[in-house]
Amino acid sequence: MRKLVLWIALTSLAGAQDLEMRQGGKALARFSLAELKKIATPTTLRLDAGTKNYWVVPVKPLIEKAYGPKAYGEDITFLFVCRDGYRSPVKAEEIRVLPAYLAFSTSDGKPFELEKKPLGPFYLVWDSEKYPERKLGGNWPYQVVAIERANFSQAYAATLPPPKSSAQVKHGFAVFRKKCLSCHQINGQGGSMGIDLNQPASVTEYIKKPYLHKIISDPSTVRGRATMPALDATFPHREQAIRDIIAYLEAKAAQRRKASKAAKPGK
Repeated sequence: MRKLVLWIALTSLAGAQDLEMRQGGKALARFSLAELKKIATPTTLRLDAGTKNYWVVPVKPLIEKAYGPKAYGEDITFLFVCRDGYRSPVKAEEIRVLPAYLAFSTSDGKPFELEKKPLGPFYLVWDSEKYPERKLGGNWPYQVVAIERANFSQAYAATLPPPKSSAQVKHGFAVFRKKCLSCHQINGQGGSMGIDLNQPASVTEYIKKPYLHKIISDPSTVRGRATMPALDATFPHREQAIRDIIAYLEAKAAQRRKASKAAKPGK
């Protein structure tokens, strides 16, 4: 019995920092931390003026090992899947061009956690000292267990702006994709941390626009003990971005109503 318990413990420990690579919802490969270190040379990364120090492996070699050198494309997105179901979509071009890393431990002996939250098995980080725009761009998921390659227009087809949308709606979608889609769904597609914002009814249909604006800007001003984060205070053209997000949500609501009306018998 003791041998069985020991074997289970060792097996669990061995898989504690495995990373699964997926395509179309199916597993392609699974790499242990030791294998990842052979594929991509580990290095140290200092962030926030050296207050955060990590051992990391670059993401790009892992992507190319699993999916080949032609892994990238305009419509390709990489989903960083977390232990709790959070799925953070990152454009393939950002992975190809900017230095993204998977942190697997601290390099200064401090606990591998952030605000008392465990970061392992992996934490997606960017060299924001060299590229400050990554600090504003979001997509720093932790407890990452898998990376999935997907065609965004297929995997998130139900979230796309309606045809012939205005520039405002298109920009609202771009912001929503970057800042909201990891947690929220539109028509059943997106993250699983927050509510679906368009079905069975749109959030724009049961929350007045001024309050919806406040919720996006700072949820704590409307809801007690809100877990949803406020839109970054330094987000470019922040107030306009919030208005554009709402315009996108309104456009999706109108599209849903139109489709529902057309589907009724006799129409």
